[in-house]
Amino acid sequence: MAADDVARSRWSVLALAAGVWVLLDLVRAWTPTLITIVGQAAATPPENIGAFALGCALVPVAAVAALRRLRPVPVLTATLAVAVLARVLLQASPGGRPHLVVATIGVVAAMTWLALALHAHGRHAVTGLVSGVALSVVTHAALGTWGAVWRTDVWAWALLALQVALVAAAGRRARAVDGEGVPARLGWLVWPGLIVAGVVVANAGRASAVLDVVGLVLVAVGAVLGVAATLVRPTRATAIAAVVLLVGVVACVLLVTDDGVAPPWVAVCFLLGMPALAHVWAAADRAPRASRALLAVPLGGVVWVVLLFAYYAGYDLGYRADVVVVAAAAALGLVAALGRWPRAVVPARPVRPLVVGAGALVAAGLAAVGPGATITPVPTAQPAEGTTTVAAYNLRMGYGIDGRFRPQDVAEVLAQAQVSLLSEVDRGWYLNGGQDQLAILERLLGTTGWFGAAADPVWGDAVLLDADRVRLSWHPLPSHGAVTGAQALVVTPDGGELTYVATHLQPNDDGVTAQAADLAAVLSDVLAAGGPVVLGGDLNMVEGEQAYALVLGTGLVDADPGGADTSPAEAPEKRIDYVLVTPDLTVADVRVPSTLASDHLPVLVTLATG
Repeated sequence: MAADDVARSRWSVLALAAGVWVLLDLVRAWTPTLITIVGQAAATPPENIGAFALGCALVPVAAVAALRRLRPVPVLTATLAVAVLARVLLQASPGGRPHLVVATIGVVAAMTWLALALHAHGRHAVTGLVSGVALSVVTHAALGTWGAVWRTDVWAWALLALQVALVAAAGRRARAVDGEGVPARLGWLVWPGLIVAGVVVANAGRASAVLDVVGLVLVAVGAVLGVAATLVRPTRATAIAAVVLLVGVVACVLLVTDDGVAPPWVAVCFLLGMPALAHVWAAADRAPRASRALLAVPLGGVVWVVLLFAYYAGYDLGYRADVVVVAAAAALGLVAALGRWPRAVVPARPVRPLVVGAGALVAAGLAAVGPGATITPVPTAQPAEGTTTVAAYNLRMGYGIDGRFRPQDVAEVLAQAQVSLLSEVDRGWYLNGGQDQLAILERLLGTTGWFGAAADPVWGDAVLLDADRVRLSWHPLPSHGAVTGAQALVVTPDGGELTYVATHLQPNDDGVTAQAADLAAVLSDVLAAGGPVVLGGDLNMVEGEQAYALVLGTGLVDADPGGADTSPAEAPEKRIDYVLVTPDLTVADVRVPSTLASDHLPVLVTLATG
C-alpha cells in the first residue's frame, strides 16, 4: 500500500472513531431522558416512551433513504456537524425539555451520519467503529464512569475540546472516501452489537461494580485490544470461536451471581468481551460485497431500540431480561459467522499492532489513575461528639428533577451524614448512561459503599459509611407481583455497635403490605441478635397503614412520627421515606432538606449514641 493510501486509511479510521465517540456520548445523554423526561418518573405509559424512541430511530432510515443519492462528503459533514453541535450544547444544558430536544436531534443526526460514514469508509468500517468504542470506554473509565456530558469541570471541557478537534482534523483529511460500502450483513449487526457492548462488554460502569478500579482497567484495555482483533483475518473457525467467547462472556457477566451481585472473577470477561465482539463484526465484514445495502445500518438502529426496550421492559413485565442480551449476542454471532463466505480476504491494516499495544498501556494507566484524579471529594460535616447522623435517600439513579445526572448535589446532601441508607442505586445500567453511581459517591464522600442487588445485579440499595470491614447479610424479598425486585441489606461495621438496614419496598396493586411482612420477618431475626438497629429507605407506605404497623410491630419506632412529606421532591404530598430505630436510640434531630437532586427528598436523622 502506498504511503498516501496508508495515510488516508488512518484518517478514515480516525474520522469514524471520532464520530462514533460523539455518537456514544449523545446516546449516554439521550437514553436516561426516556425515563426521567419522556417517562416523567413512571407517569408516562411505557408504550408511549417506546413509541417515542422508535420514532426517533425511524428518522435516520428515512433520512438515509432521501440523502443516499447526494454527494457523500457534504452530507457527511452536515450530519456530523449537527451531532457535534448537539454534543457541545448538551455540555451546558440546563436539563429538562431543552436537554431532551437537543439530545434527540443529536442522536438522530449521529445515527444518520453513522450509516453514511460506514458506507463512505467501507474498507475501514469495523476498525473505525471499534476504535470509536474504545475512545468512549477509555475516557468514561478515566472519569470514574461519571459521564463527561453531565459534568461541568475542566476535565469534561477538555475532553469535549479534544473530541471537536479530532472530528475537525480527521474530517478534513479523510475527504477522499472509497464509497465501497459495507456488506448488508455487517450493516444489520452494527447497532445490535452496540447494545451488547453498551450493556455488557464495553460497559465501564458494570465493570466498576464488579471490581472497582481493576474492573475499569480491564474494560479499558479490552476495548483497545478490540481494535487489534479487527486486524486479524477472520476464518470460519476464528469467527465461530469469537461467537462462543462472546456469548460466554455475556452470559457470565449477566447470569453468574453471588448474593445477587457478580463475583469478582467475572471482571476478566471485560478484558475478553470487546475483542470477541470486534472479531464477530470483522467476520460479518467478510460477507460478499454484492450484498451491501446502505439502509441496513439505520434499520439495525431500529433493532437496537427494540432490543433496548425488550431488555429493560423485562423488569416491568417479569421475564428474565438478562436472557434477552445473551440471546442477542448469540444471534449476532450466528448471523456473522454463518452464511456465504468469499475466498480469503486480507483485511486492511491502517493501525499497527505496536500502536494498539501502546494504546492498551495508556488506557490501563488512565483507567487506574483517572477516577481518583478527576473526582474531587466534597467537604464533609463533622458530627457533634456522641452523635451519628443517618440519611435515608431514594436517589432515582442519580438523576435530578431536571433529568441531569447530579452526583455532586447528592453527595453534598449525604456529606451532612456519617451513614447513608440509599435506594435506587444504579451501578451500570446502559439505559441510565452506564455510570457506577455508588463508586462515584464513594469517591466524592471518601466512604465505603456496601451494595444489595434488587432488580438487577447492578441496581438496588446501598449503605455508605466510613468502615472498610463489616458484617453483611443480603436478604432478597419476594416481589408479590410488584414490577421491580426488592431486598434488605444488613450491615454492621466491625467494632461498631449499630446495625444498619437499607431497603426499598416495591408496591403491587395492594400496596406493600405483603412485602412489609417479609421485611418484618428479616428484621425480627436482626433484632433478635441484640444491639441497636437503624432501618432506612423508601418504604412506599403511609403512617396508619397495615404495612406501617407490620414493620413497627417488630419493635422499631419511627424517628419522626408525623414528619414532613418526602415525595415528589418538587411538591411533596406524601411521606414514604423513613428512618426507623430501636427504642434504645435517642433521636436528637430530624431534617428533611429541600433539594431537587432526586424525585424524593432525603431524611436526615441525628442519633445520640454516646
